Amino acid sequence: MDFLKDFTEKINGEIMGYLPENEPAKLYEAVKYLPAAGGKRLRPIMAMLACEAAGGNGENAIPFGIALEITHTFTLIHDDIMDRDEERRGMPAVHKKFGEATAILAGDALFAKAFEIATGTDASPEVVKTLVRNLAVMSREICEGQQMDMGFEEADEVAEEEFLLMIEKKTAKMFEHAAMGGAIISGAGREKQEALQNYGRNVGMAFQIWDDCLDVIGKGIGKPVGSDIREGKKTLIFIHAMRESAEKERLAELYGKEDMTDDELDEVMDMLKRSNSLDYAKEMALRFSETARKNLEKLEEGRAREMLEEIARFAVEREK
Repeated sequence: MDFLKDFTEKINGEIMGYLPENEPAKLYEAVKYLPAAGGKRLRPIMAMLACEAAGGNGENAIPFGIALEITHTFTLIHDDIMDRDEERRGMPAVHKKFGEATAILAGDALFAKAFEIATGTDASPEVVKTLVRNLAVMSREICEGQQMDMGFEEADEVAEEEFLLMIEKKTAKMFEHAAMGGAIISGAGREKQEALQNYGRNVGMAFQIWDDCLDVIGKGIGKPVGSDIREGKKTLIFIHAMRESAEKERLAELYGKEDMTDDELDEVMDMLKRSNSLDYAKEMALRFSETARKNLEKLEEGRAREMLEEIARFAVEREK
């Protein structure tokens, strides 16, 4: 999708313009480290396109979209610390580069900056108030989702419904608020707001489930292949395998094992594929993507709607 590249370059420039050179130098070097590494920037792009698709000026949604992206970056920094991940986007994680304490502070500074940026949205005071409140609610829900995810690691069993609620909070809410926020900024009515809200949430669900698939498929995901397996993360793939696999005892023995060997990792991956659990997760991701696109039928046809449809497809076709 060529348009994503153009939008991404624009958003990258906007993001770095919001992040100052300041003192203490080490803190602000850490603050800019992960944003400068790039990324898909789907959340701010989605906010822009949703605003345009709902009848507004997409440029007006850029500050709110960047506030979401900065919040996302904050969660990545803290997640890497909690998960003890050493790499992010193919380079050392922030806590490995700058130390854990500075990484925590950098994440906190980004979180504060997100709210500062959101208040600069070109909209009425009432709309800005709604956006900031939504940003706060979303941030709380992300924390709830992260705590659920951490709790799952210690649980013997996780129900599929619990898992889906967790990824809705931890991942999909940010896409939901991106699309809904764009609609709110456009001044669209409740029907379009709800259509874009549902679109964003379903794209987010598809995106996260596909991400878990890529961990097993092993495409260029920017982190070690099989890291979810080594960490014992209860993904949809694992939950399905523990329900359907004929090898569930061996799978439970190896999954999340400390000092897992490469051969054992390969064995787990093979078990997940033999149980059709990878295909099960792929199919569910595709259904979420299709549901997202159906919600766009409530909007007028046009360039922005077509691009939003492409993003929904991209969520389940990408290789990283």
